[in-house]
Amino acid sequence: MSMEVTVLQSRAARLSESRAVHVAILALPFVVVIIAFRGLGHSFPVYQAGDEIVHAQIVASVAHIWPRPILSGYYAWSGPFVYWLLATLALPFGASLMVIRLVVATLSCATCVTAYVILRDRLGAPPRIAFVFTLMLAVSAFFFGESFRVLTDNPTWLFVALALERVLAFSQEPRTGRLIAFALFAATATTMRQVSVWLFLPGMLAVLSAPLPTRRRLAHLGILALGLTPLVAVLAYWGGPLPPGTGAITFDAVARLRNILLSLAVTGVYAGLLLPAAELRATRLRLGRGGVVTVVSAAAVGLIALVILSLPGAATLGTGLLARSSVWYPAIEGTSVLWWVLVPLGAAIVAYLLYAHTSRPTDRVLVTALIAVLLSAALSATWYQRYVDFPILLILAALAASAHVEFHFLDRLRWLIVVALSLAWTMIFVLAYFLPN
Repeated sequence: MSMEVTVLQSRAARLSESRAVHVAILALPFVVVIIAFRGLGHSFPVYQAGDEIVHAQIVASVAHIWPRPILSGYYAWSGPFVYWLLATLALPFGASLMVIRLVVATLSCATCVTAYVILRDRLGAPPRIAFVFTLMLAVSAFFFGESFRVLTDNPTWLFVALALERVLAFSQEPRTGRLIAFALFAATATTMRQVSVWLFLPGMLAVLSAPLPTRRRLAHLGILALGLTPLVAVLAYWGGPLPPGTGAITFDAVARLRNILLSLAVTGVYAGLLLPAAELRATRLRLGRGGVVTVVSAAAVGLIALVILSLPGAATLGTGLLARSSVWYPAIEGTSVLWWVLVPLGAAIVAYLLYAHTSRPTDRVLVTALIAVLLSAALSATWYQRYVDFPILLILAALAASAHVEFHFLDRLRWLIVVALSLAWTMIFVLAYFLPN
């Protein structure tokens, strides 16, 4: 009898760590929504869902002239490749609105599988931890809902995740084929959403950090340059960073710097909820006196920037989760207490990661990627949390998963908060959709 119990326990343990089981469970939320909304024949309520009309019309236009892409004459900020990709994948099945939605849902699910590979295979996280973190990504606030509408974010995140997986693989073993794959994925991402150009900063760090002969390193830098060529060609064709007709671009230095501060606030939220408690407790020892001074100074810079730039309320900050939440709190000098807490926290977290999380090649790549995402926020004239939410969450989850420390009850409790916040955000739109006004 005891032998049978042991065999059953062994099988249960294998199932709990099975890739196939994990992927099936990750796909389950997507399948449930697809079935509930009749194959996505009915729309799924989601943040900024009104954008779907514009994007779906552009995809339909591309399908009409396929295989030629539409390079201009459409009135959206996204790059042309995302529309060509969606049209190409949907065309064999009719390219109806429902089909294009299903294509986006499939790409979203593939993004989660790629994130799972990053966490489990590239960073060596225990299978269950890799699964839990990926599940958090799957249902995250600005990813899950957008998986079921014709929007350009989630298809881009797939190629961002693929590029990150390849650059992490290259940093572990600098093979030319891995860098070529990274350049291809990054080139695709940048021609889907131009600000994805931040991917090339961790790519360059990986090349410069690799123990390679000078000639081979120069060849690898050439590969990165080739990866930038499609974006450069598109920008040259447009004569600017956006398709012609989408409006003039004005450079407001204050607004661009404010975008970075708001993205730091997102970093502060997710770092506080994801970084392992064991690591947070050991922060003082890991930093030493010099590190503590660096982290405190970074937080002070964040506070000073807040004083100078001011974040008065949600109206000018988009309608994302943090912007909406900020109005619930009292204001100091016209700025919500939420920003006064989260911006310095985010700045301190970045300083901490720079100081204490750069010993391993993969950690260096991830920290550089996080900084690149934050800087890329300044490339957009308008800030929306969904522009930076998923990559920041993915990078911080990767850093947490690669910490190789024991996770405790407090960690799991904080992970539940991430899931609860995400589901609450989704339910706000679902209830608003079904309940009468």
